[in-house]
Amino acid sequence: MGKIHVVTDSTAYLPMELIQEHGIHVVPLRVNMEGVSLREGMDITNAEFFRRLRTAKTLPTTSQPPAGEFAALYQELGRQGASIVSIHISGDLSGTVAAAETARRMLPDLDIHILDSRFTCMGLGFIVLEAARAAAENAPLEAVLERCRTIIRDLKAFFMVDSLRYLYNGGRIGAAQTLVGSMLQVKPILGLKDEEGVISVHEKVRTKKKALERIVELTAEACAGKDKVTATVVDADDKETSGRLQQLLREAVPQAKVIPSEFGPVVGNHVGPGAAGIIFYTV
Repeated sequence: MGKIHVVTDSTAYLPMELIQEHGIHVVPLRVNMEGVSLREGMDITNAEFFRRLRTAKTLPTTSQPPAGEFAALYQELGRQGASIVSIHISGDLSGTVAAAETARRMLPDLDIHILDSRFTCMGLGFIVLEAARAAAENAPLEAVLERCRTIIRDLKAFFMVDSLRYLYNGGRIGAAQTLVGSMLQVKPILGLKDEEGVISVHEKVRTKKKALERIVELTAEACAGKDKVTATVVDADDKETSGRLQQLLREAVPQAKVIPSEFGPVVGNHVGPGAAGIIFYTV
């Protein structure tokens, strides 16, 4: 990958074949389940996690990697004399960026650049892939960083959850929104606020069917007139819903290059089983 190494965390949910193809380095977050700390993508599969989540009496918690884990990887890569671009889940959703920054300060002699993606899941994954491709083409460091920033500014996401319980439990949405949603059986359409990297309620509809249709409508509106659209349809252990969403997206935005992906344990713990949505960019 030339003179630049690209590092990310496990919430990018990149397929293993892409990680290996592009030489991307992944540091795992943890999900703490029934008193055991499990490394995402290593100690538990997505299917096993959601199976256990559905019957858990106490909801799991999640945590960022320790700074020392980042420092060890940075030292290993730094011995090769390369620059390091480390891109991570939104700092408003996790302490992962802060842990990476701590590791960077521990290693002042290394050329380490930390980027807060303001996103997660394949939104983060898209940024990482673009960085790795640019690095493989021997693009200058600043060009790699600017490409990442361009995508960060353009990324959008719309998704729905089956229950607001998980977002509330994880502190990602207010109690009032949870109460309203459960009382009225509302299906909120959620998004990540532009430039803020936090989850917000975009609008509310009455049924799951309408939520899926509206997610695609919002995506199509944002992609109108765009020749290049890169998107992912993501789901939390619900292939039937993501299949329907992918079908609707292909009909509404035929120019989109669509990559299926999944919510893994860390993000899945906050959105809950049955969540699904679309993440995309047009630059």
